[in-house]
Order: sequence, then C-alpha cells, then structure tokens
Amino acid sequence: MVKTIVLIHGYGFDYRSWYPVDVAFEGCRTIFLSLPGFGDGGVTQPYTIASVAKTFWEGLDVDGPSTVHLIGHSMGGYVCMEMIAQQPLRVASLGLIHSHVFADSPEKKQQRSGTIEQIKLNGRDSVVRRIIPSLFAPGFGVEEIVGSLVHRGLSYGDNAWMFGAEAMRDRSDHSETLKSLHVPVFMVAGEKDTAVPTDWMLQQAAFPERNTLHIYPGIGHMAMYENTATFARDLFRFYQPL
Repeated sequence: MVKTIVLIHGYGFDYRSWYPVDVAFEGCRTIFLSLPGFGDGGVTQPYTIASVAKTFWEGLDVDGPSTVHLIGHSMGGYVCMEMIAQQPLRVASLGLIHSHVFADSPEKKQQRSGTIEQIKLNGRDSVVRRIIPSLFAPGFGVEEIVGSLVHRGLSYGDNAWMFGAEAMRDRSDHSETLKSLHVPVFMVAGEKDTAVPTDWMLQQAAFPERNTLHIYPGIGHMAMYENTATFARDLFRFYQPL
C-alpha cells in the first residue's frame, strides 16, 4: 500500500516550504495542507488550532485514506498534535519539525498579543520583515532565499498573520497526547533555533515510545532551507521503510 504523507507548513509560510525536501517522499502520496490565509486564499474569521485540525480531517475524509503519516513544521506541528488528539487511530507516524507540544508561556502569550496589536495598528510589513529573518541562524548567508520568503510572507494578508498568532497563543498543551502515542515519531531541532530551543526538543523527545531526534548543528528554525541535503536524507531514511 502506498503511504500517504500529510505535510503542514509553519506560520508565515505556505506549502512550498516543503519543496526543497519533497524528494524524500518519492513513491509516496503527498498531501500538502495550507494553514488559513497562507497560500490558500484569504481568511476572514479567527480560528483555533482545534478547528483547523477538524477541518483538515474532514478534508482527508473525502480525499485521503483511513491512516496517514503526519508531518508538521512549527505551527504545522501544533496542528498535527491536535489532529492526533482528535483521531489518534488514524495516525501511522508523526514528524515534528522545529515544533513542540507545550502551550505558550505567559511571556510568549504576551509576545504574540503584541504582534497582533502591532499588525492592527501598522499592518504586517514590519512584523514579516522581523519574524522571517529571525528564524534563520546567524550567518545563513543566502540572503536571496530569505528575501524571497519575506516577499512571499508580505503577500499574505494581515488577517493571516494576526489570526495565526492568536491561534498559536491560545492552543492547548499536548504533552499527554505525545506521551500516549505508540507510533514512530521523527523530530528535528536546530542548535541555533531561538523559536524552539533544543532544551524543549530534548524534553519532549522522552515522551513517545518510539522516537528519532536529529539536532542539526549551526541551524535555526528552517532545516528545509538551512540544511537541505541532510534533512532530506534523514526524512528519506525514516519514512521510506515505514
């Protein structure tokens, strides 16, 4: 049976962020899901991580098999965890790429609220130009890629950025969900990732029964661009035998 890989991108990006490494899923069926407002048209109403997960399952009911392999980058990983909480028996494996299961701290909630207010007052421009470069490790050196991603990020509406920040701020903790998971888990962390520190990744790596964790030295939050060849190889080695 052909495996179905479901890939969910991160906040501020779209499904194309997976393209540098999609060769790792050769021979599999890949389904690229879009977070609201990021690459799938505009978004007019606030939403929750739980509501996105429910919508994604409803779409897979029409277009997908009974079980899938979920992979999420950053905010996409938050959605994956909620999807597992909602329908655990439909998940054959989990990939958390620069993502974690913990709820926001009070300080992080305040930071996200500040981002929302800044966009309300002045639009998304300065937020996009701050957030996207900050996700790469210092000295990444390929300014053209970062610039292109900033340009792409500016093409998404203010609502996409505001509602996404709100949904992340208010999401549930899924530590227990991960602890109860019995399928293989694949995790990727960046040594220089300031959005999801390696300490968090190491803590959650002990939760599932069957886990593979890769910590890439000198890498920030964007392994698909910062460490493409190694990341694609590790994905291939994990998913092809499943």
